[in-house]
Amino acid sequence: MDDHYHVDLAKYTIRVFKNMLQTRVLLPSRASLKDDMDERFRRLEITGITTMKDLIDALNTKPKIERVPQETGVPVAYLTLLNREAKNYRPNPIRIDKFPGIPANYVERLSDVGITHSRHMFQKAKDTQQRAHVSRTTDIPLTILDELIGLSDLSRLYGVGPVFARILYDRGMTSVAVLRTYTAEDVIRLYEDTTQKKADFGVSEMQFSLELAHELEIAIDV
Repeated sequence: MDDHYHVDLAKYTIRVFKNMLQTRVLLPSRASLKDDMDERFRRLEITGITTMKDLIDALNTKPKIERVPQETGVPVAYLTLLNREAKNYRPNPIRIDKFPGIPANYVERLSDVGITHSRHMFQKAKDTQQRAHVSRTTDIPLTILDELIGLSDLSRLYGVGPVFARILYDRGMTSVAVLRTYTAEDVIRLYEDTTQKKADFGVSEMQFSLELAHELEIAIDV
């Protein structure tokens, strides 16, 4: 089901992906992705891998990762790193019990109606009518469900886990739509003011996350 939870990777060519990688400051463990990029991406395109969705689909199992080098000449180690990086554009859903501040009894009630993670929130509670129904069914206050859909929305972003989502939410950045009105420097300053420690991510990483935020569909009704 297309619930607009993730960026639609079928819309993005691997050339766009390559350009994004070229302009970003990568983690040291992934810096080798810039090695011989033009030729390696050209070889992938020749075999019919033209979008980011094609890329993830082609590399989603170990046998496939081992087969693609035979077809393209691109090393397994490179493809493994490329696959990990591409998957960052589609973060895994966050379990509801991982979001700080959500009472355990509410987590259990949501589980009883099939809502155990952030993507379920999108599927069953992303608009006000759906949340009203969930509230009646579970006896969970609408304020809590509104909070959870905001946290779930934020966790769609690259690099935003449950704790970071909570920090953003509590400081007024209650959705992707709100967050993308801020700069990377704003977000880092807010994070450091809240935690009283230096952020373990840089401006380039936060800027990349905000760029992806602009690609996400505004899918929730608040």
